[in-house]
Amino acid sequence: MPYVFQLFAALLEADSSANVPQQFQSLIGPVLSPNLWEQRGNVPALVRLLQAMLPRAASSIVQNKQLESVLGLFQKLVSSKLHESYAFDLLEIVVEVFPLPSLESYWVSILQIMLMRLQNSETQTLKNRFVRFFHFISARQDQGYGADFYIAVTDRIQQDVFRNLYLHIILPTTASFARPADRKLAVVSLTKLCADSEAFVTRYPKGWPHSCNALLKQLEEPPIPTKQDDVIMDHDVEDAAFGVGFTMLQTVKKPEADAFPEIKDIRKWVGQYLRDADTRHGGRIGKLVNETLGDDAKKVLTAYMQL
Repeated sequence: MPYVFQLFAALLEADSSANVPQQFQSLIGPVLSPNLWEQRGNVPALVRLLQAMLPRAASSIVQNKQLESVLGLFQKLVSSKLHESYAFDLLEIVVEVFPLPSLESYWVSILQIMLMRLQNSETQTLKNRFVRFFHFISARQDQGYGADFYIAVTDRIQQDVFRNLYLHIILPTTASFARPADRKLAVVSLTKLCADSEAFVTRYPKGWPHSCNALLKQLEEPPIPTKQDDVIMDHDVEDAAFGVGFTMLQTVKKPEADAFPEIKDIRKWVGQYLRDADTRHGGRIGKLVNETLGDDAKKVLTAYMQL
């Protein structure tokens, strides 16, 4: 069965039509059925199939009141150390394709589930994916998200809990990102945070230079060498943990996703974005750079803004 799901996903990925083809429409309900997800060998292929389906079926899923079923799959997967990375793969595509108003009532529960897992049974993979997800939200200001949105949701869980999360989990884990796609996502996120977050200017002013320095480290320094246990393993390979029920079909292997493929020259983009933000905010960025950064960081960031 996993072979079939992988082939279905590959066919959908290769189809450029805006809607789910008619022959796949009838699969949406069964794919969301919890029964299929009980066999652990099905999970990688089912997540990939949903990643291909959801961008074209989002409106019908909302109309048919199936969004809770999708989010229920996230909750099921994130509760397992074996499946936690797939849970975030699923959640990221949900955020990408469903409009914010459709998800508004679920956000507190989503983050509560993550924080409970971090507190009760943290793994390095979980922590890395949790931090990547923060950057995924922080970078999506065009959809109504951003760092300030994330902070507001965490305040609804526990007032000011974000402060410790940011200093002790998000910033240190970001520094250990090794994958190019994760590092690029962090750069986009930190750039937009430094450029536009009101919370980091008024509420967490000391966090602004920390964020700016973290941004420069992503741009200027190579990844920090990690122990094998600290690496997010590529789960698009055959994994014995899934048993004989799952084998990756190498001929239809999915390439690593780039959340911002339109950004080609990341350094030039950072400089342009900060320069534009400085204009939007009446010179605020330049003032913060001059008042809060050390000489070396100030020199490097100023050079970016002049690209």
